[in-house]
Amino acid sequence: MFKKHGVRPDGLLVGACLAVAVTTLAALPLSLAPGWDELVYLSRYAPYDPATPFSAPRSRGVPLLVAPVAAVTDSVVVLRCYLTATATLALYLGFRPWTRVLGSALVPAVAAVGYGSLWIALFYAGAAMPNHYLAMAAVGAVGCFLLAVTPRATSASVPSPASARPARAPLVGLALALCVAALMRPSDAVWLAAPLLVASLAVPGWRRLAPAAAVVAGLAAGLVPWAIEAHARFGGIRQRLREASDIQGGMRPTFSLPEYVTTLDGPLLCRPCTGDAVDWPAVGWWVALPPLVALGLYAAHRAGRAGAAWLAVLVATATAATYLAFLPYAAPRFLLPAYALLAVPAALGGIAAVRRAWPSPAADSADGTDGTDGTDAAGRVAAPGARLAARATTRRRVRATVVVVALVGVCAAHGTVQWDMVRRHVRVQERARADWQHIAAVLRERGVRPPCLVGGTHAVVPIAHAAGCRSQRDTPDGRESGGGVPDAFVLRGDRRPPPWARAWPRHRVPDAHYRGWRVAVAPRPGNGD
Repeated sequence: MFKKHGVRPDGLLVGACLAVAVTTLAALPLSLAPGWDELVYLSRYAPYDPATPFSAPRSRGVPLLVAPVAAVTDSVVVLRCYLTATATLALYLGFRPWTRVLGSALVPAVAAVGYGSLWIALFYAGAAMPNHYLAMAAVGAVGCFLLAVTPRATSASVPSPASARPARAPLVGLALALCVAALMRPSDAVWLAAPLLVASLAVPGWRRLAPAAAVVAGLAAGLVPWAIEAHARFGGIRQRLREASDIQGGMRPTFSLPEYVTTLDGPLLCRPCTGDAVDWPAVGWWVALPPLVALGLYAAHRAGRAGAAWLAVLVATATAATYLAFLPYAAPRFLLPAYALLAVPAALGGIAAVRRAWPSPAADSADGTDGTDGTDAAGRVAAPGARLAARATTRRRVRATVVVVALVGVCAAHGTVQWDMVRRHVRVQERARADWQHIAAVLRERGVRPPCLVGGTHAVVPIAHAAGCRSQRDTPDGRESGGGVPDAFVLRGDRRPPPWARAWPRHRVPDAHYRGWRVAVAPRPGNGD
């Protein structure tokens, strides 16, 4: 399984990454307007003014990622093309080290396709969001770590002391991957780095100073901007962590696995998850994942690569633990790093299962059914041997047909479900983001124009941005969160404005796809109220 194939190791992986890129472009319109979280990152640059609040849980990795485009143009098409290209490059760089770790071109390619086939990965691959890049940083970091702790001998016979040194490139890759992870999501990077650091100190065959130093250096380099901002804007690291915890509903011991099961078909953010049912077709790949990972661990053990497979599983568990055990709500994108890491042993397991089921002529030869016993001295095949050979050939063809049909059927069913879900969420987001523009139009019609302040509790950040205003989110009891009295207040459903805005005239949003939107506008001379 781990032997190299007849093509260059990059060939299969490049093809897999390009296939994922094409699928992404087919699934997500290049004209899809930026979402709420994307606007927070993009509005750091003038073309996307006004700037939206940059809260404590966020970090500067995505603004750095989009800087080459967002700093010069507000074209959504250019942005989507750029992000699809960077996401594809990240997919390649993340899985590339595993071609050397496993000595296989096929396994990383299958893993990349498996990860990229998920609707969650497809939806966020072309988005200005940190999760896909964090996932690829995690996969790349584990792969580079394994290369770094496996010394490459310069001599095939007697290794010298110099040959026991890890290669420099994996160390650089390890540090860069952890730096990227920390820039994207600092807390996740800590959970990623911790198992690698422990492994470099505790596993006897992996005890080397250089990999441990690369882990620490990469993590520290990525955390420095976050720490500087914590002291400059939030009064220190402890205060920033406390504020981030409050915004996320309070980090505390919890059990969010049921919520993540229900979000396998969406929504993009489940907060709270009450009343969200399980869509069983969407759970199929989740149910298949543990057996495939178990098969992959067994295959890796037989091939002498158990450490590599187990490390991927352990790091995946660590990156998921912070969300499953401490965060009281769910978003399917949070587990993308775990899914990407588990894709490697799952690909091992899937390939091992197919090869196990695939018919082998050698097995027929061992059974004496290859027809060789029925030949005479002149090379003529006797009738009994010919019949046995024909039967063996027929059995192989039938078995191969069954394996191919089963494999195609499983892949088609999985792909159909994932495609349906990604397209469903694209349609939902297109309508929701169009509603923001409709609401902004009503605000402008009622005299709310920059400079202005818009308050509300539901989606007020992107609505205010669409209107060219600053946003102000109110607390559930109607108290202001700071910034003064807003010029308008966005409402939906049964939501009532705060007491100080109860007398404001309210206006419905007639063209919105999702009903129930209203805006309460502060009376002012000349606005007709």
